[in-house]
Amino acid sequence: MTAQGTILVVDDNKLNRMLLCLQLQREGHRTEAAEHGRQALEMLRAKPVDIVLLDLLMPEMDGFEVLSTLQSDSELRRIPVIVISALDEMESVARCIEMGATDHLPRPFDPVLLRARINASLAAKRLHDQEAEYIHQVGRLTDAAADMEAGRFVPASLESVAARDDALGQLARVFQQLAREIDARERKLKQESEFKSALIGKITHELRSPFVAVGFSAQLLQRYAEHNMLAEVITEARQLDRQLAEGRQMIDSVINYASLVSKLSAPRAEPTDIAALIHESAAPLQRMAEVREVTISYAIAERLPLVMVDRQQISEAIHHLVHNAIKFNHEGGRVRLSCQAHADYLTLIVEDNGPGIDPDKLETIWEAFAQTSDDVQRGIDGLGLGLALVSCIVKSHRGKLLAHSTPGKGSAFGFRIAIS
Repeated sequence: MTAQGTILVVDDNKLNRMLLCLQLQREGHRTEAAEHGRQALEMLRAKPVDIVLLDLLMPEMDGFEVLSTLQSDSELRRIPVIVISALDEMESVARCIEMGATDHLPRPFDPVLLRARINASLAAKRLHDQEAEYIHQVGRLTDAAADMEAGRFVPASLESVAARDDALGQLARVFQQLAREIDARERKLKQESEFKSALIGKITHELRSPFVAVGFSAQLLQRYAEHNMLAEVITEARQLDRQLAEGRQMIDSVINYASLVSKLSAPRAEPTDIAALIHESAAPLQRMAEVREVTISYAIAERLPLVMVDRQQISEAIHHLVHNAIKFNHEGGRVRLSCQAHADYLTLIVEDNGPGIDPDKLETIWEAFAQTSDDVQRGIDGLGLGLALVSCIVKSHRGKLLAHSTPGKGSAFGFRIAIS
């Protein structure tokens, strides 16, 4: 089927304009008409067309002037111009071709020749437009490379180029993927840098504290021993043992956190019975709960589906949620583990009736080393890593963290993960 176009007919003869427009409309084209060159230029600047049919001899501005003006305009010069001429005006036609006209159409008009010239010019125009767009999109790729080097590239800026089904589109898609990978790597490096900075700050403060106390206890032991104060030696030795244990636990916690964070990029997912895993993860904390006189209960839905998760990581997350709930509860408190399945995700919540947390602290409660002056945040042996570990694990499973707390009434922490 012949491609349709918008054609501007420029002729000072009203009858010729009408006949040409009528013939073109019969061919399925849209037409515009101008009676002299100046009007034609005004129309083209307001609304460019696909082809111009241009008479040479006109008042105010003839075809030669129109053609010269079009060729000097970077936008309008791309429009094909077919010169309308009489058979005895071939010298003028040749001059117009030299000036940039695409073709010529002799009078009287032959419908077959008119159709052929119009279709050929439309095909050439569309091919030229495609080439121009291709060059423009190549330029966008070049600009994108410069933007990436400058650190301001946005992958979405290449969406229209990536939508192409040719080699250029494939290159744009590869470029987008590369940019996203670089961005993800840079974010990860930034997070690691922030983690290291926080870790160094913590080592210089928190980790040093127990060992300062150890040094003081060692001095006391030496003095007691020199004066044969056996009872004091035994008491201080026990204190020294507790301080060493505290320091060792802090160091182990930091090592465990750093090790886990380094492995979270690729969880080893396997079909997991989440109900059994909940009981298995909380069981080691039963003794801790009994010592603190905290009651643990379960509200797990029956026949939960198997979920595709890293069993070890999710077990660790559950363990730390329960550990926090017990540790920061009061004597005689309660801890409740609930798990429910929804349409395509599973929700696990650990609730307690402890002192609760101020709402303004919930935003940072999942961050490593955040608010370490607050005992509520210190999930692993006083270093503020318990909920940070849970956060890393849930995010590596593309899940959602859940937190709610009412001061004086208790807290609820947990997560939501996809079933498959």
